[in-house]
Amino acid sequence: MNDQVKDRDASLETLEDQLSQLPISMVSELTRAEIMQQEARADMKPRSPAKAARNIMSLATMSERAAQECCYALPRGNKPVLGPSIRLAEIVAGQWGNARVGARVVHVDRIEKFVEAEGIFHDLETNVATTARVRRRIVDKNGRLFNDDLIIVTGNAAASIAKRNATFAAVPKAVWGDAYDAAVKVTRGDAKTLVERRDDLFKAFASFGVKPEQIAAYLQIGDALDLTLDHIAPLTVIFRALKSGEEQVETYFEPVKVIGKDDGKKADTKKPQTLEDVAKQQSDTKAADKADETPAQNTGDDPGEGGVPGGQDGAAEAAEGNSDREDEQQRPQAAAPSDDEIEAAYQAGRKAYGRGQRRDAAPAKYKSHEDTEAAWQRGWDAGAEED
Repeated sequence: MNDQVKDRDASLETLEDQLSQLPISMVSELTRAEIMQQEARADMKPRSPAKAARNIMSLATMSERAAQECCYALPRGNKPVLGPSIRLAEIVAGQWGNARVGARVVHVDRIEKFVEAEGIFHDLETNVATTARVRRRIVDKNGRLFNDDLIIVTGNAAASIAKRNATFAAVPKAVWGDAYDAAVKVTRGDAKTLVERRDDLFKAFASFGVKPEQIAAYLQIGDALDLTLDHIAPLTVIFRALKSGEEQVETYFEPVKVIGKDDGKKADTKKPQTLEDVAKQQSDTKAADKADETPAQNTGDDPGEGGVPGGQDGAAEAAEGNSDREDEQQRPQAAAPSDDEIEAAYQAGRKAYGRGQRRDAAPAKYKSHEDTEAAWQRGWDAGAEED
């Protein structure tokens, strides 16, 4: 038995060696013959676009999971952008028929740090070939080059995207457009299931450490409970991408920053970010130095009446100063802001930078307390760093 297995393996190796030694002209002839045979088959059994559209619709909406996999979501400008996925492209290519579809990685550039893939869709009936090329970066957020395994994974992802783009460019949208819209509708649900789907999404994202506040910030809505039907579909697609490992949490959601009172004190030591801040800091420094250099002046060398230097005039000034201090002590102090109020000020500062607002132009409600004002300015600085 072992001898038979060895003889078979030896024969296979010999066949592979023979194929590898074939001249290029013979390989091209074999490929040509294969394509011609497929074209002849396509002429014998042409496709029916109406039948293809019905089959695509049926497969794309066969189940809720199938509908979810027919969509993808990408972060663009802090908002998710929906589109038809590679899964829908595979359905379209299979039901459209009489076509050759493929993709491959054509270039890996470790100097420029990108990988390039090419997808092709050859319609055998019309003899029209469509190609699409896609590049993906192969560095992490710190600019370090991926290892070999991650480069392979990134290359496969680029090849899938290239195949998808070539397929949707070759097959008319009139054939698959309605199926895609139906898949989005199934994924989104209706008003009756909104609350249930929203709660299920919160629980699903919690397994990845994503809080409702992060979801609200990503969607740019005031509160997570303000989710609408338009938000359900992209969030569902994002969750499936995280679950499958195609994307990371950091791609969509920023970590929640907890800002306390101690952070407000640290903010005072930060470097100024604008010319107005530089001028203000220099002015405060000069005023403090001048106050330190100015000696205390008395109107007399000996204490006057009441043991106050300067006699009666000095006693009057001291009494007036004591009265001012008592008024300050009796004046009600502003209540310390809560953590939620400080976080709201921080987020408002980030948005203010995006609107082009100046760093020293915090709204009055945040200037009412030094902690909220400092949090607003830290948010403004964070927005500047992200930009």
